[in-house]
Amino acid sequence: MVEPESDTIFQRILYQIQQMNQDERNLLIQQLNLSNEEQLLNYFSEPSIPLEEFASFRVHKWLLLYVPPVMILIGTIGNILSFTVFRINSGKVSTYTYLSALAIMDLLVIYIGLLRLWVAQLSNFDIKDQTNWTCKVVAFLGYVCSDSSVWLIVAVTLERYIAVCYPLQAANLCRIRKARFIVFVPILALCVVNSHFLWTLELLHVVNNTTEPMYICDAGHNFSALVNDVWPWVDAGIYSFVPFVILSILNGRIIQKVSVAKNERKHLLTKDRNGKGCNVRKHSTGEVSRKLTMMLLLVSFTFLLTTLPMNIILIMTKSWNEQNQQQRADFFLAKTVTELLMYLNHTINFFLYCITGRKFRRQIFLLFCRCFSQPDKNGDMARTGLRTLSTAKNNDSNIQVVYRSAIRSTTPPFSV
Repeated sequence: MVEPESDTIFQRILYQIQQMNQDERNLLIQQLNLSNEEQLLNYFSEPSIPLEEFASFRVHKWLLLYVPPVMILIGTIGNILSFTVFRINSGKVSTYTYLSALAIMDLLVIYIGLLRLWVAQLSNFDIKDQTNWTCKVVAFLGYVCSDSSVWLIVAVTLERYIAVCYPLQAANLCRIRKARFIVFVPILALCVVNSHFLWTLELLHVVNNTTEPMYICDAGHNFSALVNDVWPWVDAGIYSFVPFVILSILNGRIIQKVSVAKNERKHLLTKDRNGKGCNVRKHSTGEVSRKLTMMLLLVSFTFLLTTLPMNIILIMTKSWNEQNQQQRADFFLAKTVTELLMYLNHTINFFLYCITGRKFRRQIFLLFCRCFSQPDKNGDMARTGLRTLSTAKNNDSNIQVVYRSAIRSTTPPFSV
């Protein structure tokens, strides 16, 4: 959804000046108290005080240099592990189909957006500004992947809402086969919505004071109003504002229903202590559903908290004109912080799953056991696994069941 900061604001201003007619240029020269067009170009090409002189701009550059590689490493490992676990168990619960697709989209956002942002910071090289087709395709894929990630969260939250609030209909509506079909619906729809980038963006030549030609990926001559004025509002609605409203409503209803169910469980436990009995299997199933619901609520609220600031900054960009270099440097810092916060949303879902899902942690443990366990000379994997796992001291009977499942090389039922 959000393009990396490329520090080309002055180049874009120069390009806009080039599009002005002579009368408009003369008026701008008068307003800035300049004498000729050469001074006008130098005014924007060589600001009176370099941005590097301001502490906020230096912090902005430091954040872009050192934070992205850490997030890329963490996000890559976390999303690959999440996809592996959810893909293995996607045939058991329809929710995991959505979450496995979410992990893939988050990984693509990290590499199309965050990695490109970091490389541009290191070398001033942005693949989007190299050819006309990369300009179009990179922008298209960046928007589609980030928007798809958001709407997959909406889809999985809607499914959880049906499962919690309408359990009788959930058996028919929340099926694995349907989930595998539905997961492609938002992706295809967003491909259509963002397809305009394939013709509205172009690689444009920018006049500068150097002998080397410089190009930037920007709106074409006939599409400047659409890309720069209209689309930021549409994109903010697609990526944040509309999902924010939907998720807030759904999560509110889910929390309300879970609270009621929690009181009912307490009532059932009280009856059980009085000897009236209860269905243990039903209670266990309800507990699994409750934990899954808590995990998805945490994912939803994390999205809301990490993406809303970026959209507020984008809207401010269209309505606030910096008056001086200090304000411009401060704005760079604010945009960088909110942008990294947005990418954080695509990086930390793995940790949210680990925090809220005990069985997810066990699945990760089993995954590492299978990766690092080596067969002995006779190829007896079971004995090797037994020797490895026998060193672990744990009194939890559930953990022991998982250990035995690992030795048999089978996968236990997975919830959260």
